[in-house]
Amino acid sequence: MDEHPAFERDLLVITGIPGTGKTSYGNKFAGEFAFLHHDLEDQQTQILSRFNADPARFIEELLTQQNHVVVTWGFGPDCKRSESLVQGLRGAGFKWIWFDGNRPAALREFQKRATVQGRAAAQEIDFYRQMYRIEKSRIVERLKPIVINSFDDRGQFKPTKELLAEIRAKIVAVVN
Repeated sequence: MDEHPAFERDLLVITGIPGTGKTSYGNKFAGEFAFLHHDLEDQQTQILSRFNADPARFIEELLTQQNHVVVTWGFGPDCKRSESLVQGLRGAGFKWIWFDGNRPAALREFQKRATVQGRAAAQEIDFYRQMYRIEKSRIVERLKPIVINSFDDRGQFKPTKELLAEIRAKIVAVVN
């Protein structure tokens, strides 16, 4: 586990707008900084089903880990159950990070996935549908997660180490 003075360990739940690199950064945090990454959208592992079935037990399992933990999820912002699950993680000590920022860059990155999946036309509609749901739910304004722009000034993803340092600095600023 990497050492840093501000924390014993990181407990992060990363959500946000589509295309901001939530899962990719979760994977990079795991690979570069020894985080345990739990991607709630991974259909193969059925993690979301386990979380939904017994949130308290799932969270307890995460808390028994000695490593840094990052949970990534592009959840439904207008779904009360999803909101409740995020609040459960928060209540257990996870810091809620919301990726946002350069929205044209996010759309571009979101569309890259569509090219791989063969759904380019539908993907743009999906992006704007989710953006509408986020704005209409006012989730960021209501629940006040820590907002992070995952893109640099050129519309490229920030280096992983830089982004993690920014997240940690904002957590410290909120705590103090």
